[in-house]
Amino acid sequence: MIGERTNVIGSRKFKRLIVEEKFEEASEIARAQVRGGAHVLDICLANPDRDELEDMTKFMKEVVKKVKVPLVIDSTDEKVIEEALKFSQGKAIINSINLEDGEERFDAVLPLVKKYGAAVVVGTIDEIGMAVTRERKLEIAERSYDLLVNKWGIAPEDIIFDPLVFPVGTGDAQYIGSAVETIEGIRLIKEKMPRSLTTLGVSNVSFGLPLSDGKC
Repeated sequence: MIGERTNVIGSRKFKRLIVEEKFEEASEIARAQVRGGAHVLDICLANPDRDELEDMTKFMKEVVKKVKVPLVIDSTDEKVIEEALKFSQGKAIINSINLEDGEERFDAVLPLVKKYGAAVVVGTIDEIGMAVTRERKLEIAERSYDLLVNKWGIAPEDIIFDPLVFPVGTGDAQYIGSAVETIEGIRLIKEKMPRSLTTLGVSNVSFGLPLSDGKC
């Protein structure tokens, strides 16, 4: 289970503590997640109104005192990623890369993966867009795997595929049946690349749905 409360996008409380520069208090959120059963923690400090690199440095100094679980570094800035990796104890995970812009993102991030011995999350997205069908998910995963293993020398065990899950109850025609496609996509990826892992942001299943009024 990935703890996602140490993410300024997903937690108002965490974001407020970072804005107020209460980094030690913010790191307590990390510890609480580990106590609650989180195996790894997602760290994202990408606030457009603040200096992400400075916030990452200050937060990492505190969080490594509180928890000893692997950290998932969630940033689009390579400088921020490397700064976080400098503090990470043991193997960290970089979240994430994909082929949306061809190999550009791979070329930017993979040197850091190699340098620090990190693992990487790879989304099933390419120049055409996000993969919805099982066949497209597998196609992109296999292309990514080939680049990572054969071009960059990344161990298959350090590759974590995110086959993507989409909202299933919004009525959007393009996502009808997408939940089944995701499940089958995972099955195909695991069959073809058994040494690699998968992860999934299951909260996306309900994204965009209206709030419940409590009635059955």
